[in-house]
Amino acid sequence: MKQLMQLSWLTILLFACNNTTQQNKDGSDSLALLPIVNNPEHPSHIFLRLVDAEEDETSITYVAKGLYQDDTVGFIINVNKDIPVGINADGSVNEASGFKKGAITFRKEGAMSDRFITALAELWKVNEVDAMKAAPVQPLVFSSNRIPVNLNNRATYSFKLFFAEDAPAPGEIFFMVDTYKRGIEFQEKDPQYRSTIVHALGD
Repeated sequence: MKQLMQLSWLTILLFACNNTTQQNKDGSDSLALLPIVNNPEHPSHIFLRLVDAEEDETSITYVAKGLYQDDTVGFIINVNKDIPVGINADGSVNEASGFKKGAITFRKEGAMSDRFITALAELWKVNEVDAMKAAPVQPLVFSSNRIPVNLNNRATYSFKLFFAEDAPAPGEIFFMVDTYKRGIEFQEKDPQYRSTIVHALGD
């Protein structure tokens, strides 16, 4: 855990600051599905729309969808309503509650989830993965936010996810939940983590 806490705070803060929500010029809020990557040759950003949501007392469950080569791909993502701040007001790490497992859960939703993990494996050049895991996947979550997460507000929340956190080199990736644009985005920290992340999500 101590190794995970030795994060690059400058990188995390830049990631959080660069992801402020912007309204479309025409004020519209279209939910049309978009390609999950803008540039398949450099697939460092993976984006999906949040097209549906179901709320209970402790969390909100979203259906995340996007397009890859004209196919619909996606999965279910469950996000806890109560995610404490990870960065204190003075810029220090909230070591008591900044790291939390189970705050974000990825779940399979039929064939479109298999297509998603196959697409991700193809984009990231990872072999021998062709289906999303049937069991829920819960990475270790670090909240890169100075305010508590409130999914009922229209805002952008930034996180850092650690897949296979017990491995010698956990799969680290930046992750954004945008409740205004109704989308999620994976932002790659380093290509060296691609295989670990894909194998954590898929079989």
